[in-house]
Amino acid sequence: MKSLMRVVACASAVAAFTAVAQDDFDFGDGDSGAAEAVEPAEGGEATGEVAEGADEAAPAKAANPADNRLFSSLPFCRKLVGSAEVLKPGATAWAPVEEGKFYPLGSFYRTTDDASALEIQFGGEDTLVGISRGAASFGTHFQPIGEKTRRISLQGGVIDVKLPRNLPDGAFKITAPSFTIVNPKGESRYAFTRTVDGEVAQIRCVTGFLSVEGRHFKFPELKAANEIKIRSSQDQLFTGLYGKSGVCPVILDQGDMYDKDYSTGETSVAHKTLEWKLSPKTAARIYRAVPSIGERMAVTVMTFDAAGSLKNRCAFVEGRPEVNTGELAATVGSDKEEAARKAAAAAEAVEAEVDVEADSDSGDGASDDAAVEAATADAAAESDDFDF
Repeated sequence: MKSLMRVVACASAVAAFTAVAQDDFDFGDGDSGAAEAVEPAEGGEATGEVAEGADEAAPAKAANPADNRLFSSLPFCRKLVGSAEVLKPGATAWAPVEEGKFYPLGSFYRTTDDASALEIQFGGEDTLVGISRGAASFGTHFQPIGEKTRRISLQGGVIDVKLPRNLPDGAFKITAPSFTIVNPKGESRYAFTRTVDGEVAQIRCVTGFLSVEGRHFKFPELKAANEIKIRSSQDQLFTGLYGKSGVCPVILDQGDMYDKDYSTGETSVAHKTLEWKLSPKTAARIYRAVPSIGERMAVTVMTFDAAGSLKNRCAFVEGRPEVNTGELAATVGSDKEEAARKAAAAAEAVEAEVDVEADSDSGDGASDDAAVEAATADAAAESDDFDF
């Protein structure tokens, strides 16, 4: 009976040890801890030593899951030339950056002069954010432990970004007040400047491709050598899109509109967009306004060709399909001349009518002034061409 109890106790101890060993985590440091298979020595029994003349090559290790991570847990300074500073989360003063040191997410980096250069590495050797063209600054976004995505924000100056071409969608983003860079892959460059009334950003895709998203506009894909400029006001009520290099398709918002199916008589709400090819010297302008009554924003979207002529125009209110002008035809030169001629004729008719009424009635002239103002307003409305 005692020997049976000893056998049961030994078996329980071995099972407990095996369970503890299986719960151990592999952090990818050093050996994996697995025992190497040893060939039995002459005599038929295995020993803890490798037999003389046996192959000394270690068996292939199992793939480490940590090696498949897109980014390291913390970014670190890979290269520093000159001087740079870092503002860590919760700190009130900038501190010098040290090469080879890791920094927490949520930190901001800046170079102090035009001769300095800085590279912050987020993962592999081809996952870098650098400053090499004058004084500049950018920040990282705080993210919880285990988060598989990374984001940086543009603060000022020229920022270079280098990312793998096979980076999954949504893994890396670059943010600014008026736009977001989505799915950047390859090399790209960003020049960001804060002005008195807003900010100006110049975006260049060097290799690979990227997407740009903003309120009421979206660039589905910028390819190599494509370059655009985005200017926005401080209150974000104006956004200007300007072509700098290459042909860059942009999708402009035209609001919700009623769409009637005449075969069935049913009416539905459809969201309308306009695709405009932004090339050098062309532009798209977006004006926004919040009415004094209500909270829905009124938006006007216009496009201009290389000569500065208005090509497209649409005005709408967000979420209100009944308040949408649809695509308005641009006013050409002959239409402007005709509108001016009609306005002049209307003004002459008003003057003649006023003179006749003045001869017949020399009393109160307030009604005459009201008539002149009404006719002038009608003529101005008829000749309105939104000529910018």
